[in-house]
Amino acid sequence: MFATAVAGMLMAITLSAPPGPVAMETVRRGMRGGFRPALYVQLGSVIGDMTWCGLALAGLAPLVQVAWVRVLLSVAGVGVLLYLGAAGVRDAVKSKGPSVDLTKAPDQRGAFRSGVAISMANPMAIGYWITIGGTLVAAGIAGTSAAQTAAFLLGYGGATLAWCFVMALAVRWGKRLLKPIVFRWVTFACSASLLVFGVTLAWTVFQPLLS
Repeated sequence: MFATAVAGMLMAITLSAPPGPVAMETVRRGMRGGFRPALYVQLGSVIGDMTWCGLALAGLAPLVQVAWVRVLLSVAGVGVLLYLGAAGVRDAVKSKGPSVDLTKAPDQRGAFRSGVAISMANPMAIGYWITIGGTLVAAGIAGTSAAQTAAFLLGYGGATLAWCFVMALAVRWGKRLLKPIVFRWVTFACSASLLVFGVTLAWTVFQPLLS
């Protein structure tokens, strides 16, 4: 069971570490609001990660391979990424620096919701679990028994939560070192990345339909 838990931890790091929409939104929110908004984006993304992980281990991943389901999820993902990217670019243009308005609490609920939305509609995470999840079950690493699956999920969930705090702390301390002009460029770059993710996803989804 220990080896299964370790496998879950390694899977969590492989999915969480590469830069992607969740990481870009974490940096964008953290640059403006500090540790808590960055953490809330990460915690929100755990909802989607654990949902797709659980579906894959339960053998329901083929459901997502249905054409209309994939298109619906992709359209939702495009909408979320384009909206957050456009909002971030607007904020970067208007912002003067990494100062926080102490009279106004950071939008933690909005940060959490954006993390949930990105992870639930993220085709990269869905595709990851459709392929890797089936492989884990076929290889007997997870899904063989309830205890084994629980050990995998425990390792995966624990490592994912640990990564949430690591990422939020990194953004928190990085923000302290940034000058106003660098802050604006970092915020703009993260927001532009979300727009690029959204446009790329839209092209991937709709190009076959138009050809």
